[in-house]
Amino acid sequence: MARFRADEADNYGGSGGAGYFSLKNDKDVARVRFMYDTIDDVVGYAVHQVEVDGKKRYVNCLREYNEPISKCPFCEAKMYQTAKMFIPLYNVDEDKMQVWERGKKFFAKISSLCARYASKDSLVSHVFEIERNGKKGDTSTTYEIYEVDRDNTTLDDLGEVQDPIGTVILDKTAEDMSAYLETGQFPPTDGEDMPVRRRSSRADEDEVPFKEDRGARRTPTRRDRF
Repeated sequence: MARFRADEADNYGGSGGAGYFSLKNDKDVARVRFMYDTIDDVVGYAVHQVEVDGKKRYVNCLREYNEPISKCPFCEAKMYQTAKMFIPLYNVDEDKMQVWERGKKFFAKISSLCARYASKDSLVSHVFEIERNGKKGDTSTTYEIYEVDRDNTTLDDLGEVQDPIGTVILDKTAEDMSAYLETGQFPPTDGEDMPVRRRSSRADEDEVPFKEDRGARRTPTRRDRF
C-alpha cells in the first residue's frame, strides 16, 4: 500500500464521506484549517487512474517505490502511476470537512507552513485563507495561503479525518486489478453480477498503450507495452 511522507515524495511518479474542496474562479478565497498537527501527519498516495462506470477513479498502487513492479498488476501492465495528496481540510466558511486534491509538489508548501506555524503548536490551531490566482481552466493556476487567525482548536474538536483509502481512493487487491485488466471491470461486490470477459480482437493489439494524457483514455489490456 503506497503511502509516502514528505521526504519520500520524489520516489513516486507524476506531479499534480468528505466533499472536495475547490476554488473555481480567479481570486476566489476560503478560510480553512489544515487537519494536521505536524509535518509527520502529512502523507501522499501513489495511485493509478482508471475508468469505472464511466467515471475516472483513483486506485491505490500496491507497491512501494523500491519494490518490484510485479507486486502491482497495474504497474506491471505499465499503467501510469501518479503521486497525489488528499489534504483533509476543515472549511471554516462552510463549517464542514473537505478534501483538497493536490499534486506531490504541494508537499513543499505544506512543509513550509508546518515549519513556520507548527513548530510550537498544532497546525490545525491556525486558520488560513487560500486564494486562487488563475482563471477557470488555467493550468498555470497557483494558490496563495495566508494565516489569518490562531486559537486553541485541536483535531479532536473538529471530528474524525476520513482515510482516503477506501473512499476517495479505491482499495483493490492484486486479484481485483488482474480481473480489471482482463475484463475492464473490477470484480463485483456482494449482490452484483460478474463482469463479462471482453473478447480478444485485432483492435486490442493495434491500440496505443494506456498512459497519462489530456485526451480520452481506453481500458488497458495485458497486451499493452511501451
